Amino acid sequence: MTLNEKTKPRRRKHATRAGSAGSPKPTTHSRTSSHSSQASNVDSEAEESEVEPRSKRIAQAIANVDLTELKKLARTGAGLQTIRNRRRAWPLLLNFRSLTETLREDGIEKEGEDEEEEAAHPDESQVALDVVRTSLPKSTEYRKDEAATKKRQEQLGTVVCGVLRKYRWLGYYQGFHELALTFLCVFGSERPATEAAKMVALFFVRDAMSSNLDNVLVQLKLLYVVLRVVSPEVHALLSELDVPPFFAISWVLTWFAHDVDSFDDICRIYDFLIVSPPLQIVYMAAALIKRNEAAVLGCDRDFAIVHTTLSQLPRTVDGSGGNQWRHIIADSYYLERDYPATKLQHMGSCHLPKLSVVNSFEATWRRLDPAQPRSFVGLVPILNGCHPLVSEPEPAAGAGAGAGAGNNRRTGANRMAKVIDLTNTAQKARDLALQHRWPLLIATVASATMAMYAWMLVQQFQMPP
Repeated sequence: MTLNEKTKPRRRKHATRAGSAGSPKPTTHSRTSSHSSQASNVDSEAEESEVEPRSKRIAQAIANVDLTELKKLARTGAGLQTIRNRRRAWPLLLNFRSLTETLREDGIEKEGEDEEEEAAHPDESQVALDVVRTSLPKSTEYRKDEAATKKRQEQLGTVVCGVLRKYRWLGYYQGFHELALTFLCVFGSERPATEAAKMVALFFVRDAMSSNLDNVLVQLKLLYVVLRVVSPEVHALLSELDVPPFFAISWVLTWFAHDVDSFDDICRIYDFLIVSPPLQIVYMAAALIKRNEAAVLGCDRDFAIVHTTLSQLPRTVDGSGGNQWRHIIADSYYLERDYPATKLQHMGSCHLPKLSVVNSFEATWRRLDPAQPRSFVGLVPILNGCHPLVSEPEPAAGAGAGAGAGNNRRTGANRMAKVIDLTNTAQKARDLALQHRWPLLIATVASATMAMYAWMLVQQFQMPP
């Protein structure tokens, strides 16, 4: 080895150090403009820090049930990479891992006793119409022939109806079948796909499964609140032309499954969303628009043209290797961190109900016991078989038992709202302490105390599902 060959690595090393030392840190005023650079830095750092191949790290995290590492892998870089990995990891991340005891390693269910058949749900006629119109993702091996497509459509109907029959207070919305289709194509069989769709329905898209989409429209308004911060010019254009946020409704309702052609990209998006809060899809929509603001601002200032350009943005993303989606995912992660849901609602003066899936996420999903995956039922704020966002009229005088049931339901809802308030207050206190660099011990003790109190309330009231 020559002297020049020995000194080359050293020169590169010193150059790297000099570059890292000389790179300025983003200030508070430049936080918004630094999201893209932060995303690129995090991705590169994650790749450089991988001593072992990502596939091996994923396998180890699954084998050790290391949810912290698994969530980190799902959020960063190439995600969980393969269908095989997702069949093993998604049950852990979606908290139905007890089901994996009845599954083979490849995710196909073993033969067992058939469950008792539930009564038909009122929305099943609409489900049947949507399933027939559903085409399989273009890049999956399931799209082989007409017979295979028909079989998969029948399985999809089984999955969607299985969720609705199990939780009859949920209402079907057009687009939920596309969410379920992604899980079906990943798992390959009805039972695990039904479990995944069930958890997403209860804890992520529950607001859309009410009697109307009013709360989804509030979420879309919050998209404009994010745009006002990250892309003022696009926000001004949309305000000037009075463009409503309806172009993004399929993004929110289907997690981009309706608008992205590449199944690999859809799976990468789902890797991220199942380990994120329910409103994360709104931050992803904002990050997508921010990444393509030049195209939006460059089109003719016409309502129809701007609306069409925005609605087609997901299909313009270069999906080769998922690199662009990787940056969009990283951007949205930092947006959610800097402008969490409670802060965003305050900024926009548009508030979701306390029992919304967005506001109850901390008090429900994050309280699931990883050691007892099926103990989630008491955490869903459902009382007397009704959706938590369905408003009930005051009972008439002399309504008897019906009035008592309604009063019990309202009392239970108020109790759950108090638990959610306490939990959100604890989260705000911790965020505030971290923002002002108070001792981490104080923040941790305060948040832990409030969380324990909230949990005691839940246990005390024993709210029925």
